[in-house]
Amino acid sequence: MNCINKKESVPVKIGDFTVYCEKFKSTGVKNFSEQNTVSGNEIITNSGKKAVRITFSGRICSEKTLEFLVKINDMMYSTESLSIEYKGTVFGKCYIQSFTVDDENNGYISVTLTLIATDISLKGVEIS
Repeated sequence: MNCINKKESVPVKIGDFTVYCEKFKSTGVKNFSEQNTVSGNEIITNSGKKAVRITFSGRICSEKTLEFLVKINDMMYSTESLSIEYKGTVFGKCYIQSFTVDDENNGYISVTLTLIATDISLKGVEIS
C-alpha cells in the first residue's frame, strides 16, 4: 500500500453534523512558573498542563450548508461538553473554542474548528 498517494476525507461527527476532515492538528502545552533564587539560580516552582487543542479542517456537505454556522455558533454558548472520535481516538469533555466557515458556492462549505479537550483515550481502551 502506498499511503503517500492515498488521501481520503475522514468523517468526524460534531454535534448533528459530519465534518469530512481533510486535515487534523493537535497541540498540547504545559506552563511552568520559574523563579530565581537569591544566588541567581533558576528553579521551577509550579507547573500546570493546559487542555489539548484539536483542530479539524474539512467540508460539510448539506442542502442547508449555512445551518452549520448557526448551530456551531449556538454550541459555543453551551456549557455542555462534546465527545468526538477521530481515527480510533476519543476526545472527551470537548468545548468549541473557535470556528471558521468559508462558503464558495460549491455545494459544500469549508470549515475549521478548534476545540479544547481534557480527556483523550483510545477507543475501547481504558487508560489509567
